[in-house]
Amino acid sequence: MFNLNLHKEMKKLITYLFIFTLLFLFFACDKPAPTELIDDSLEELAEYEILGKDINDEFYSNGFDTSGVTQNLNRLPNLISLSGIKVTEVNSKTDEFSFAQAIFFDRSKPIFDSNNRLLAYHTFLPGFVRFDRHLANTVPFRIWYRDNGVLKDTLLGGKYQIFSGRHGNMHQYRHGHNSLINFRLNFFGQEISFDIPTPREITGNVELQGNRNNGDLRAVLRWDRGNTETVNIIIGGRVRNRDNVMPLYQVRTKDDGRLVVPPRFINQIPVQHFDKIVFTFIRRFERTFDDANNDLRVSSQSIHSIVVNLP
Repeated sequence: MFNLNLHKEMKKLITYLFIFTLLFLFFACDKPAPTELIDDSLEELAEYEILGKDINDEFYSNGFDTSGVTQNLNRLPNLISLSGIKVTEVNSKTDEFSFAQAIFFDRSKPIFDSNNRLLAYHTFLPGFVRFDRHLANTVPFRIWYRDNGVLKDTLLGGKYQIFSGRHGNMHQYRHGHNSLINFRLNFFGQEISFDIPTPREITGNVELQGNRNNGDLRAVLRWDRGNTETVNIIIGGRVRNRDNVMPLYQVRTKDDGRLVVPPRFINQIPVQHFDKIVFTFIRRFERTFDDANNDLRVSSQSIHSIVVNLP
């Protein structure tokens, strides 16, 4: 039998998607995240949010390095996301790739761990999705988390995804910076199409100054100014002997090309757990249509992640 709650969710989504077809999306700034710390030292004004509540729990690192999404999945709305991404490793080699995805959640099907913590919701696939006429693949959508100390993974369902340009994946889809990318969805037989603006490309630079032993280790961050009022910078740690990155802090600051991250944030990163720091610069256009359930978010972002050794 068709789920009545899912039917209501689809009606809301259809309404929001049709709004996008009627409006030209000139996106406003990021919707502010809940802020836990505010730092205005060193003549800088920036908002700092703690992300990694538990550095031993992989739940906080689910996919942020490719999507730019750092929000817990239990609060994430239905998502249409486009990303042009660069990753610069310690040896200064830079990889570039494109990533696009669409995720639709069934709020009537929550997923809990053994301690009754809400993790996320199951997903559903309403039809075919295209980005600039390129058909997106349907792929499994899994999350990882620790449950009473044991690492587990859970399949949420499927999602739509295009990933190209890295590790030999040569899909023809390419993210265009400072342009328009067409999104098309056949939503249970209803054809919906609209263009999504993308911001200018962001290119960052990281310089560590000071000494950890002296307690004055800080990070001087620079980037090219763009066409948004603010940028988000994610400071994460790469887990020793593993490839996954744990987001630790999110900084929201003016898109003015410079930020000094004070020592009290850099010095607190535990060297026994992480061997590298990853600074992820994100310039984003975003619009959220929501009610009590946070129904739909459309975002496009330019992302540059820079990996540096943790001294």
